[in-house]
Amino acid sequence: MLSRYVGVATLAYGALAAGAVALSLLTGHGGPWSTEAWLDLGRGGRIAASLGAGIALAFLVIRSTRLLVRRTRWARDLHVALRGVLGPLSSRHILLFALLSGIAEELFFRGALLPVAGVWASSLVFGLLHIGPSRRFLPWTAWAVAMGFAFGAIFWATGELVGCLVAHVWINYENMHFIEAHDPEQERRARRPTPDEPSLVGARRHRSGGLMHP
Repeated sequence: MLSRYVGVATLAYGALAAGAVALSLLTGHGGPWSTEAWLDLGRGGRIAASLGAGIALAFLVIRSTRLLVRRTRWARDLHVALRGVLGPLSSRHILLFALLSGIAEELFFRGALLPVAGVWASSLVFGLLHIGPSRRFLPWTAWAVAMGFAFGAIFWATGELVGCLVAHVWINYENMHFIEAHDPEQERRARRPTPDEPSLVGARRHRSGGLMHP
């Protein structure tokens, strides 16, 4: 079953990447990997700025995702919902999906669509791609719009797609690993008080042994 999903994903994202190249050529932009930049830094400076901004964004998003899941209910509910959709994945499949989605989506939504439609419109369309089957996925859609705007700002400012590509693949890879490894429901059950560990009042079992301590 998983191999079928891999095949479908490869075809879908391959078509999206091919569509990006076709749209970019048809609109006269030459290719979806670069565009006119707001910053005048020279090609080398723009590539360095794009990479630096992308790496900084990825680090911030990966860290904030973990904090939000552990501290907010809406992020925890979304995390559980995404676990149900993704199912068990190996590291190899996570890497493959991260590469396919990150590269194809950046080529199309930032590289090809943004120069034609602008940052706001391309970000909204990107968000529409991330609509889930229930209301639990609404934060995912809103998050995708915000991320689309962040990626779009990097591409618009530097004119280079490389930072967006690196950031998108890195974020997808790390967050899919986190979704696979972290089960908030299991963690919540583990924290539930038991007769041997009566919560905040009375004795509780020491983690390192079986002795009861006040």
